[in-house]
Amino acid sequence: MFSAFAKVTTGVDKTDELKKILDGLAKKQVYVGIPEGGERPEEQGQPITNAQLLYAHTHGIRQKAMRDEMNPKVESGEMTYSKAYQMWIQTHGSPLWRSPPRPVLEPAIEHNKEALSNQLRKVSEVALDGGDPEPELHKAGLMGQNFAREWFTNPENGWPPNSPITEERKGSDKPLIDTGEIRKAITYVVKG
Repeated sequence: MFSAFAKVTTGVDKTDELKKILDGLAKKQVYVGIPEGGERPEEQGQPITNAQLLYAHTHGIRQKAMRDEMNPKVESGEMTYSKAYQMWIQTHGSPLWRSPPRPVLEPAIEHNKEALSNQLRKVSEVALDGGDPEPELHKAGLMGQNFAREWFTNPENGWPPNSPITEERKGSDKPLIDTGEIRKAITYVVKG
């Protein structure tokens, strides 16, 4: 026969307070990337933002002749791609890309997800202890920003090397690093 004694205590019900804290925290968002309007310097003479440039490098660029041939067909609806195929091409690139995909944000965050998770845990702990989570959210954003910026030179980024023509033109064998403007444009914001 099993016999046990249990001591039951009652206290103040803080369920509503806890729910309020968690609801407030759930409204907070930390974004890492290049905000739209992150313009490139005027001296480069390009009507493209750093956000658009990073998107192009993330997904690759088709050769101009191919774009000229395909764009009217795609825009008219004559040529269509399934959403699954479009997603596959954007994720993996294609032998037809002139500039191969070199993603930055997603793989950098994925590569450092443990450190970011630990920081976000601190955000929760501070909030649940009644403190202001905002400084810890900013630390998480700064970490994400720095991880993304460091990804440009991380040997684990898996990026294809520059072509010999690009190396000669740039005088460098480092993909996506020319003036450093894209890398410097990566930042973070906390909203909510």
